[in-house]
Amino acid sequence: MILTHCLPWTQWSREDRTTRMRELAELGETHIVLTSKLLEAAAADSAYLITFAEEMKSFGLTFTDCHAFWGTWSDPGMPVPEWREVMLLRHRMAFRLCARYGITTMAFHTGNTFNSLFGKDLKLEDYYRSLTDSLDILLPEAEKCGVIIALENQWTPLNHTGVLLRVMEKYRSPYLGLCYDSGHGNLTEKGMQFPGQTCVPPVWNDLGAPVEWETDLAEKFSPWMVNCHLHDNNGISDEHKLPGEGTLDWSRIIRVLRGSPRLQCIQNESKLGENTMARVCSVFRNLLREL
Repeated sequence: MILTHCLPWTQWSREDRTTRMRELAELGETHIVLTSKLLEAAAADSAYLITFAEEMKSFGLTFTDCHAFWGTWSDPGMPVPEWREVMLLRHRMAFRLCARYGITTMAFHTGNTFNSLFGKDLKLEDYYRSLTDSLDILLPEAEKCGVIIALENQWTPLNHTGVLLRVMEKYRSPYLGLCYDSGHGNLTEKGMQFPGQTCVPPVWNDLGAPVEWETDLAEKFSPWMVNCHLHDNNGISDEHKLPGEGTLDWSRIIRVLRGSPRLQCIQNESKLGENTMARVCSVFRNLLREL
């Protein structure tokens, strides 16, 4: 199984970036994520990504997976008509960059259901329609570029398993799958244990809907899972800790990943923080041995 690393490349100086690339290479790592921030940098100036990729290649590193542009105005479920064309164009551009670097999976957030921001009395079905209208346009483009769109679980109504599995059944496309995010899964399965503390209810409240807590999320994702973002937390907030530093049941997660037939790679999406690159890689390599 391929292990790929999601790192905050654009936050570092050129010198620090080079140091991190060298560290990965010396640790025997070869795969990194084309992050949304790198896409943003490339959209502003192609030279940034060209230079980055040349340096990456010099250390034997390659892009393996990608995270799409994301955020309230960038997600495919965004319902405001006058901004949808811009949003779709950005994703279509990103598919072409993925094709350029041989990337085969791109994780997408489906979207936020912020009626307070969008200024409308929208229902979940309205956001769902915006999402599928986007997929009707994006899926053929993804197929042309050899990219699988991987819809990621978060903690909003539009990426509840009920919605995501409905999308999978609607399209049944080899160019559409799911991205399992372990940390987000922990929040939606355990958050009910922390009333008044968890980050989950506010976004559901914004839609005027009661929270639908998840059960067996990873198991439900398994047949459709094409990539996964692995990190840990306390069940209250999205901490992006190393596996084993939170409350996730990693034996269960490994068991599910092992039985997921479409899974192409696992991604380290934990924050580096005060950890050394060596420690982070060691934790994930130990996980890999169980797959």
